[in-house]
Amino acid sequence: MHDETARGTSQRPATPGPITPLTLLIAALMLLAWAPYLAWMWGVWMKSPYYSHGPIIVLLSAYLIYNRRKEFLAADDSHGHAWGIALIVASLALHARAMQLDVNFPQGFAMIGVIGGAILWLWGWQRASVVLFPVAFLSFMVPVDRLLVTKLSNPLQIAGAKIAAHTPMILGIPTEVHGTTIRIPDYTFEVAQACSGLKSTIAMTALAALFAYLIAGPMYKRILIFIAGIPVALAANACRISFTVLLGQSFGQKAADGFFHSLSGIMVFMVGLIGLFLVAKVLKCDTMREDIM
Repeated sequence: MHDETARGTSQRPATPGPITPLTLLIAALMLLAWAPYLAWMWGVWMKSPYYSHGPIIVLLSAYLIYNRRKEFLAADDSHGHAWGIALIVASLALHARAMQLDVNFPQGFAMIGVIGGAILWLWGWQRASVVLFPVAFLSFMVPVDRLLVTKLSNPLQIAGAKIAAHTPMILGIPTEVHGTTIRIPDYTFEVAQACSGLKSTIAMTALAALFAYLIAGPMYKRILIFIAGIPVALAANACRISFTVLLGQSFGQKAADGFFHSLSGIMVFMVGLIGLFLVAKVLKCDTMREDIM
């Protein structure tokens, strides 16, 4: 009986690995279907200041998947799930409709949907759950800057000017705010579209998602850390505007518009990262996960 049991166990078909002729075929078909979109997206990455981080998102996602490859292969799923086919069909329909309307960004989300659906169809729920975040993280590479700039840029410029004006006011400097313009004695600062904070908000949201994934803690606290990425980015941008105004008032327009202005992007990133760490500290989520490191 023991021999039969052992023989039956040894003859059990192995769980399929990630590289099969079918996966290669799906990958080839996806490259063919999304080739025009991928070329367009690469062009946006190279030109748009809002999505220059796109290639970094792809590399990080690939690394996270590679880092969990052993857990992916060890997951007890020998069969795929039919819901993956439904997700693939829905994503292909979105892709076709977006192409018909000549709208680019939905095609990116459709591509990610097909990737997720293929994983679920080929390897099942458990394996799909292992790589759920890295696949979903790819959403941050999809350029939607034209839509966001149209809808959010001006409101963020006005809000940034109002928030930033409080610093010189607190220091006793006469300050006037008119729309996107901050006026103080001997210096006037215009919060341009590039200084609206939209760029830093897009990048900081992606960073907050990654940070929340890597941090150890209950799910609801990690969701709060992710949500905090937006106000943290806006606060960091307001700090940049405030420092620029104070620098212009103290040392003149050349000082404000020169080296500091070029360096201010790095300052926003550093202040935002510190802000995320402070939020995590307040929530008592100050250790990194060991299962994915």
